[in-house]
Parts: sequence; C-alpha cells; structure tokens
Amino acid sequence: MVSVILSAQNIPDYYLSLISIYKEMDVELGLLDEVPEGERLIDEYWIIPGFCKVHIRENVDNMKRQYCLIEPPVGIDELGLLNVLYNDMKRTLVLKEYAIEEEDKAEIIVDILNELIIEYAVEMQPELVLKTLYYLFRNFLGFGPIDGLLNDPNLEDISCDGYDIPVYIFHRKYGNLPTNIRFSKNDLDNYVMLLCQKAGKYISYANPLIDATLPDGSRLQATYGSEITPRGSSFTIRRFRATPYTPIDLLDSGTMDEIMLAYFWLLVENKLNFMVIGETAAGKTTTLNALMMFIPPDAKVISIEDTREIHLIHDNWIAEVTRLGVEGQEITMYDLLRAALRQRPDYIIVGEVRGREALTLFQAMSTGHACYSTLHAGDINQLVYRLENEPLNVPRIMIQFLDAVIVQSLWVKEGVRKRRALEVNEIFGIDPVNKNLLVNPIFKWEPPTDSFSQISESKKLEKIARFVGMETSEVFEELVRRARFLQSMREKGIRELKEVMEFIHGYYTNPEKTMEEVGDWQESE
Repeated sequence: MVSVILSAQNIPDYYLSLISIYKEMDVELGLLDEVPEGERLIDEYWIIPGFCKVHIRENVDNMKRQYCLIEPPVGIDELGLLNVLYNDMKRTLVLKEYAIEEEDKAEIIVDILNELIIEYAVEMQPELVLKTLYYLFRNFLGFGPIDGLLNDPNLEDISCDGYDIPVYIFHRKYGNLPTNIRFSKNDLDNYVMLLCQKAGKYISYANPLIDATLPDGSRLQATYGSEITPRGSSFTIRRFRATPYTPIDLLDSGTMDEIMLAYFWLLVENKLNFMVIGETAAGKTTTLNALMMFIPPDAKVISIEDTREIHLIHDNWIAEVTRLGVEGQEITMYDLLRAALRQRPDYIIVGEVRGREALTLFQAMSTGHACYSTLHAGDINQLVYRLENEPLNVPRIMIQFLDAVIVQSLWVKEGVRKRRALEVNEIFGIDPVNKNLLVNPIFKWEPPTDSFSQISESKKLEKIARFVGMETSEVFEELVRRARFLQSMREKGIRELKEVMEFIHGYYTNPEKTMEEVGDWQESE
C-alpha cells in the first residue's frame, strides 16, 4: 500500500492552523474509515492530516474501484447546531465581507464562533469545536463538498455530470474513478453558481454555459440547468499545477530526453518557431510552458490565452487573456494578437490556436517574430489540414514559416498516464512540383524501450549555424553541452522552479561559471 506524503505547501494556511490546534488538543475526531465488507483497501493517504483522508477501495466481486473522501462524521444533533452556526456566521460575514482581508478571514471565523458559543450558552466538546471549525473553513474559505478533492495534488480533473450522479475524478495513479460525493438537484444548481462566483462569473438560465478560471488557476467549465445538459447542471475542473513544469520535470517524467530539450533550447534562443500538437489531455500546454523557460532573460514576451495557463518566471512578460462580450466590448485572441504586434515583442506565445488569429500568428512568424502555440491535431498531416481549412485558413505557403512541430500524446501503461513526445518534425519548405510541405522527421519515440532516437540530422541547427556565423559542427557541440548541462541539473537534484530558472538564465550570461556551479557536469559523459 502506497501512502502519499504531502508537504505543508499543499495545504491551505487556514487548515495548517487548524492542524496545529488539533495536535495540541490530542483528540480523536472519529473518522469513519473502516472498509465495508465486500471491499478491499487499495491505497490511503491524508489530504488534511487529522481531518480529511482518501481511501481508494475496490469491490472484491466486480473489481470496480472508488475514490472515497473521508471527513469528520457529524451526528443529527451536531448537524443541527452546525447549520445554525453556519447561517448566523454567514449573515455576520456578509456584513463584514468588504472589510476583511483574505489572510484574516480564518481568524475572524474563529472569533465569531467564540462569540456565538457564548451567545448560545452551549458547551461544546473539543472534538466538536474542531469539527465545526473544519466545516466552517471548508465551506467559507474553501470549496465546500469538493474542497478535499481540490486539495489533493494527485488529481488532474474533477467532474460532475448531473444530478445524483457520482462526482468523478482523474487520479494520476489510478485513472478515472467515481467518488462517494453526489449532489441533489437543488444542491448542484446552487453549487455551480457558487463555483462561477468564485471564478468572478455569473451563470443563469439566460447564460447557462461558462468557461472561467478559478482563483488557484484551475480551469472551470460549467453548465446550469437541464436545457443544454439534460442530466442537469454540470461542472468540470481541470486542475492547475501550482508550480509549473520545468524542463527538468519533462526530463524526469520521460516526456523528452536531454538532447531534445537542448535542441528546443537552441530553437528558442535563436527565435525559430514551433508548435506543440496532440489530442486532448496530451499535455501540450504543459510542455509548451516548460520549453518557454528557455527564453532569454531580458527578452520581451507576450502571451495570449482564452484561459490563463501559461506561467513564466520572467520580468519582461505581458500576460493577456480574452474577454467575453460586455456591452458589446468582446476582446478576442485575434484582437489581442493584433495589438501585441504593435508592442514589438521578441516572443509571442498563443495558448491554443482556434480561429482567425492563426493567420495573424503565421504572418507574425513571416515578419521575424518568434511565435509558439499549441493546436489539437494527432499528427503533422492533421495539423496541415486544420491550418488550411475553416476556421483557421492559413495558406500553405505560410505554413513553411513554422520551423518545427512536436507531436505529443498520452500513453497509458499499467493504468498510469504518461505523456510522450511521439515525434519531432522540422518543416523546411515546399516542394516546387507537388506543393507538399517538405518535412524532416528528426526525433522519434520508441515504445518498446520507452526511449527516444534521433533518426536524421537537423536542418534547423544548420540554419542556426548560418544565422550566428558558426560551423554546423560547433552548433552540434553546443547542443551536446547543453544536453549534458540539463542532465547534470537533474542528477544534482536541481528541480525547484526558481532554482532551475536561475541556472538557465545564468547559462546565458556566463555558461562556464554556471556549469561549475551545477557541478562537474562532465561526469555524465
């Protein structure tokens, strides 16, 4: 049985203070974590130590698994008191809402609870006080019934498909699982409205479909009522990784090897354009974000997205997002991209190409801007088909300004999802006879060994050599040197985002000194 050890950074501050009180009181909250007859426990771990834990259980007959969120039990009498306290506190907090700083809310809740206990003249046992504080924090400061799910770093997606249907999650280790959480019609309608409010949006029968971003950066897609989703209101939350993947994380996860990463480092530094393509959940944006960390430290960067996902550690960076129509003032990706071109950026990142902004993006490539984006397509042929047709409408003559394409996919092995760059292709022109794109496959993933091989020489590195006035052999030597540098960072345990960025930026200013700081990088030869 494997238990997940969570660090303090995974737990919200208000729960950390509650955990401290719990340890001081040394009481048991009586969590009902006995495994029912006919089921067996596959895994268990704490989310909020002492208060909220997870069981992965399996039915011994049909082998079906369930994700069980276990929280402190509340009796009928306790529930009645909790509801009274909750409603009274809600009225008090509404009056104080605009005067309370976010970091002070937990303390205010504790103070109000003490006042209400004195006012009601009730005696509460220590364990009931802790339970009450947990549920007040969960409902007022967190996300209510699914707060435990949102605090579980092992989950990628959370979805509710309708009334009285189990909430489903996607677990990084166990895949899709139903949970023991369900919503009634009234509860789900109200909860979807709450989620949208937390995302700064308003959902209703008149406006029943919402795409938004939650405060932690997770993507929310919600529907309201039964008109467009007959099974009832629904929501899907795609979890946002609090700390974005770095190139070292891509190396650790096996998405790419060090030679491929060094190759894209050279492409980014020399402003050659590329796209990451793949199917849904292939990790396209994650890979793009990690590779964008190779952008030189002083370059001007503009990112454009529908929903904020790109996260860079870069001072000279403007992050822009679209806006839905507000009194006719809709701001689209096309609008933002046109405006970006007037700001003389060195690098333009478009989260995902979907519409007429595609042509403008390729026009930017043709005028010397370094452009990077993602697109839903299974291979390079599908990419060309999508680009040339509605609604993108990019002429083939312009597609040749795209220097490279990463084809990424989701690979499931033994129930574990893994992302792999299936192939890397270079585009180096158009055949004058048949007008087909000239494509040079350079890297390929080998499934039997789960490794990567270089299947041809890179024409883009030859292009870089011409740009910078070096011999092609010198560029290849630099490729190998950077690959060893990245591998040394991995071997030395350099994985924290800030530290990785400091070393990459340091390499730009003083490569020899930075390699010495990493350690004897030649040991990996």
